[in-house]
Amino acid sequence: MSPTPAMRGLFTEDTWMVDSAARADEAPQHLKQVSRIKHFILQKYLPAWERILGSQNRLLCYFDCYAGPGIYEFHGEIVDGSPIIAVRAAQEYLTKAKGHQMTLILVEKNGKQRASLETELKKMQPYQQGLHIHVMAEDVTEFVPKLLGEVPNLAPSFFMVDPYGHPLTVPILNNILKRSQTEALINFMYYRINMDAGNPRVQHHLDEMFGNDEWHTQAFLREGGWRRERGFLEYFMSKIDARYKLPFRIRFDVEDGVARTRTKYYLIHASNHPKAVLLMKEVMWPLGDEEGLFDFSGETHGILISSSPRGEELKEVLLREYEGTENEFDWLREATWDLPFIEKHYRAVIKQLKKDGRATITPVSSKKTGLKGRDRVRFLPSRRRSAG
Repeated sequence: MSPTPAMRGLFTEDTWMVDSAARADEAPQHLKQVSRIKHFILQKYLPAWERILGSQNRLLCYFDCYAGPGIYEFHGEIVDGSPIIAVRAAQEYLTKAKGHQMTLILVEKNGKQRASLETELKKMQPYQQGLHIHVMAEDVTEFVPKLLGEVPNLAPSFFMVDPYGHPLTVPILNNILKRSQTEALINFMYYRINMDAGNPRVQHHLDEMFGNDEWHTQAFLREGGWRRERGFLEYFMSKIDARYKLPFRIRFDVEDGVARTRTKYYLIHASNHPKAVLLMKEVMWPLGDEEGLFDFSGETHGILISSSPRGEELKEVLLREYEGTENEFDWLREATWDLPFIEKHYRAVIKQLKKDGRATITPVSSKKTGLKGRDRVRFLPSRRRSAG
């Protein structure tokens, strides 16, 4: 599909040309374990995102703002980078969603990385019908605002914002997120940004990132250690105009030569729909190193799923907040989205409360013994006992 008239000015002939000096036959760059984690997240999230949004929309868009070379070396093997992961997910989606379309915008200014990406994309052709891929040789900080100005009404879109240093500016991110059914996975490079915050020679980078210099006056800058880090993260998230902001902490890899207890960066999922944040929680939670922590260090070298969630904590919250009330199961999950628990934890805790005579379950979406969706849950006052 050709770009729309509003976009055509952005897709000029020069945009499609690969730097003749760039070579794609060099060995793939090495990828560390803590950088690989975002690819795991993308692999698990995009198929579900496409299925859910595609059920009511015939066109979806994926934007990779710092696309990279397409492939990497990881533990001696070649693995896909984020744009190739997105292409594979789109291909699979479109084989089932006949008549639907997906547009992938892959932005990569670096000539060598772009050449590598183009080479990997050619290996995947011909594309599934309805898939349209545009590789842009652009500076993303100029390209995205121009795109948003030309196309004010985007189709439901997912933005991958994964730079090496500073992310897109907060004003640009907010311009993205104000659009309906649009979300972003933002790499907040805390370690690098925190160092720059203390260096007067480069503090202008943070001024540009936030869009002003108000960050200079924040109390967390006078703190140290975890209090400073938490304050910095919360300040950054407070400036992002999205209803739901879910952070996933990434600690340093053993290869970095920095203490593995320290934070390298945060992946922040920003969205405006409860189903989006609940879906991302389901993806992120089992990737954490410890039960109930959205925190990854690479020590497990893969996926860790705990079999013993901290049910007592969830039970206390539900009884304290909702005792004597009746609500839908999914509503309860949405209302408590910021708790470190996923759907299976809610189901296990509520079923146990039913056995204990502290809750009743009225099936609506599920079969008689199930618990999901619109099933209604009533939390009984402690003075009452009912088997439901």
